[in-house]
Amino acid sequence: MKVSVSKDFGTNRKPTLPLVPEPTAVLKKEDLTQVDLLSDPTDPNSTKVKFAFKVLKGCNGETAREVIQWFINVERAFTGLNSNNGQLRYQMIQQFASGSALSGFNHNVLFQAVPARAELVATAQAAVTADDGTNAARRAGLENHLAAMQALTNETILAQADGIPIVTAALRQLTTVLIRVPTKILQRVKRYLRREARKPIEMGVKECIMHILCINSQEIPRLPPHFNATQMLSDDKIIDILLFGTPKSWQREMDRQGLDPLASTPHDVATFMERIKMSEDFDSDKKTTKVAPGKGKKKSGYNKGN
Repeated sequence: MKVSVSKDFGTNRKPTLPLVPEPTAVLKKEDLTQVDLLSDPTDPNSTKVKFAFKVLKGCNGETAREVIQWFINVERAFTGLNSNNGQLRYQMIQQFASGSALSGFNHNVLFQAVPARAELVATAQAAVTADDGTNAARRAGLENHLAAMQALTNETILAQADGIPIVTAALRQLTTVLIRVPTKILQRVKRYLRREARKPIEMGVKECIMHILCINSQEIPRLPPHFNATQMLSDDKIIDILLFGTPKSWQREMDRQGLDPLASTPHDVATFMERIKMSEDFDSDKKTTKVAPGKGKKKSGYNKGN
């Protein structure tokens, strides 16, 4: 039976989210945006902290990790400025993005706002139609509300209760169309962690598992299709990834000492592996020296026969 293998299986293609983070390039001042975050978002008089991050352009070669980091920074800015209004968040994105990323976001907001505005107008109209007219004040209130809904624009509608969900949906749609975020990125990331993410020799075990946990807790929940924590890897899968990326001799040492990795926590397994690594380093420090016989000296035959 002939079996077809995916083209990207077993190749040396660059991973979407590599285990070892790439070094951050020095950015120009015009490529950054800066905001003053409140230490206590509920108190406008609390201490302010300056926060600067890269503007997302969409066609400037940002990697998938940089795009995810931009979303993390935007969420941090929303929280630090106590931005609980969809229209305010929309206006902030105008400063946080530019180029094709900004135009894509604005298009997504328009796509989401038009049906939302039509639904609000239809609901207000239905309330006016259902009113029997026996209460003049109530009738006037319903008509005023209908007029206010009809006067909404695609931007002012974001100040309504549905504004934040519209902005959130527009940002998530932006993730799926960016060039550096490939199709089925969640499947690619998990497959890379299971099959290719081996620990570099110079990297410690605890550092390796911290990178895995960072990908699992911060980056995977912000990937399509669900954009939530249900996509995260469980502890047993994290341990399995850690076992795959470490020497087989370490696994044999666990068996010899009666440690079941899948019955332990990732932290306990990493600590045990760190002890194995320390013992190996200690043994490798031993040096043996062999004394060479001096030149020109003949071997004595006195000890022969002893």
